[in-house]
Amino acid sequence: MLGLGLGECGRLVTICRLPFHPAGVNAIKRGRKGVSEAVERGVQYRLAGMMGGAYAIQGAWWPLLALHMSDLQIPGRARGWIFATLAMASLFTPLGAGQLADRAIAAPRLLAVGYGLGMLLLGGMAAGWVTSALPMFLLFLGYWLLNAPTTGLCGTIALRNLPRPAAQFGLVRMWGTVGWMGTGWLVSAVMLWSGRTREGQGAYEAFGVGALLSAFFAAYSFTLPKTPPLHRGGGGERPHFSLAPVLRKRAVLFVLAVAFGVSLTTPFVYQVVPPYLPTLGLPRPWVALAMSLSQILEILALACLPRILGVLGFRGCMSLGLVAWLAYHGLLATRPPLPLALAILPIQGLAIALFHVPLPMLLDTLAPGHLRASTQGLFVMVTTGLGNLLGSLIVGELISHAGGVTSRLFLAPLAINGLILLVACFGFRWAVQTPQVEPTRNNPDQPSSVEPTMARTRPRATPAPSV
Repeated sequence: MLGLGLGECGRLVTICRLPFHPAGVNAIKRGRKGVSEAVERGVQYRLAGMMGGAYAIQGAWWPLLALHMSDLQIPGRARGWIFATLAMASLFTPLGAGQLADRAIAAPRLLAVGYGLGMLLLGGMAAGWVTSALPMFLLFLGYWLLNAPTTGLCGTIALRNLPRPAAQFGLVRMWGTVGWMGTGWLVSAVMLWSGRTREGQGAYEAFGVGALLSAFFAAYSFTLPKTPPLHRGGGGERPHFSLAPVLRKRAVLFVLAVAFGVSLTTPFVYQVVPPYLPTLGLPRPWVALAMSLSQILEILALACLPRILGVLGFRGCMSLGLVAWLAYHGLLATRPPLPLALAILPIQGLAIALFHVPLPMLLDTLAPGHLRASTQGLFVMVTTGLGNLLGSLIVGELISHAGGVTSRLFLAPLAINGLILLVACFGFRWAVQTPQVEPTRNNPDQPSSVEPTMARTRPRATPAPSV
């Protein structure tokens, strides 16, 4: 070789032959594996941040909205309608946003639009521009029309980009709970720093924090993994928005029915428990801190969710979550002493982690590939929309009939969840007896990698890297 000595020629030959040597092949494989694992961890970190932001924005101001409206002297009936805007918006927009994410617009871009416009509306609340009932109702109706779909979209983005959703989704979703708790503590610190702690001063700082978080996560959405629509009409074909392939599946209808039944009882947690605790002797300033106890156990349960699913499967995990709901409402119905009541509150987090979090994962395995975002939107519409709306009306009627908040109110969710538990235990096998289409590599209807069909009720137990 021209210009090279014998030593240089020998080294060059060694380098050229390295890829064909067994040791060289193994070294290349180890390098590629290390790069792949690093990329996978990076995706998990970004998805965890996305989930934390989705819950942090709402957690900044939602727990203090009732306090803010009370300070503004807004009547109780008007407060109920303002709180109902979330359920009203959830009846329609998540499904429409899911169709857009499936067929027209990348899901991260929809998140950016929702957060960006939501920032303007929360900024108006923080500036004190809206202080009466009707304008506030219209403002929050507009806000939720834009932001009610974000939770479902975040679930879709995570489930599509995680290599092993059954093992990794629980850990990613856990950061949503962390975001909710962390932003609540941040708002408390800001209010203490500003000196706005007395009754009648409002909670404008909470909306300010929510607006700043919305601006940050609107920009953060552009850093998320690319999640393009899975189904586009070719040529001049008009996209046909239809959920018929989803609704034809008996298993999907069964899961939605069970989720709807339980969602009827979740308004009892936020409408009955906070005013119930002071009747047991808890000072009012400590109610918010007491309600956050459930999220501590929720974080621990979500961290263990992959292994719980690997042992119990979806049916066992859902049943255990329903048992937790029964214990929660049943024990509170006995009017326990305050220390015992505070020990009961964390059971709510266990119920959420074991029942509500696995359901979107299960639906993702059942939905056709090009309709997964729409299926998640349908789930939000059925639960957060229709279920919570009817549940809130039921709670209001029961409180009116009982003449106030009493321990007897918890008998209603106890009965409903007991019935749902029986349906889930004995109807699950009937629901999975629907014939499944054999997926192919190029079939867009192929379920995700959580599991091939619902008939296999236990996901693959693969170890999950920490998020």
